[in-house]
Amino acid sequence: MSQSDMLPDESLLNEYRAPGDFLDTFSVSLKGRPDLQEADIRVLADHILNADIGWMNALLSARDRIARPFGLKTTGDLALEQSGTPLSSREPGDRIGFFKIYNVEDDELILGEDDWHQDFRLAITRRNDSSPRVFASTCCKRHNFFGYAYLALILPFHKKIAATVLDAARARKLRAA
Repeated sequence: MSQSDMLPDESLLNEYRAPGDFLDTFSVSLKGRPDLQEADIRVLADHILNADIGWMNALLSARDRIARPFGLKTTGDLALEQSGTPLSSREPGDRIGFFKIYNVEDDELILGEDDWHQDFRLAITRRNDSSPRVFASTCCKRHNFFGYAYLALILPFHKKIAATVLDAARARKLRAA
């Protein structure tokens, strides 16, 4: 079961965030899931982020319909930028789902997007020690009033989605890359 957590000290997201930025972290145990512990970090991120959860997909679709008139980037527009590069070979600038890759390390992937109202980064960080876990940490840099209002509006949904996708990833079989 996922839980609210702290950003791991070793996360590269620590270099990105600044005082006043929004930050939250959720994590789930990987104990008993050697497939998730050993998977390429990009494959693990895809497994987490591209869960087929009906209510979540409906929320993202509604978000896109509301956001488009305000000139915000939509998930559909961003997904079209995805390359045909195999998942485990994707590098900064490529996408996993609608998320742009900013940094790839063995046990951490930094994804995100920059927009006129806010920039955000999502770190998928894996810790393979005696208590293996995967962490999903989100940092938002709000640029203006709309960025603050947007985050306040989506935050309850964001928290539910973050916990749900981690739980779903933990429960689902990992697809072959």
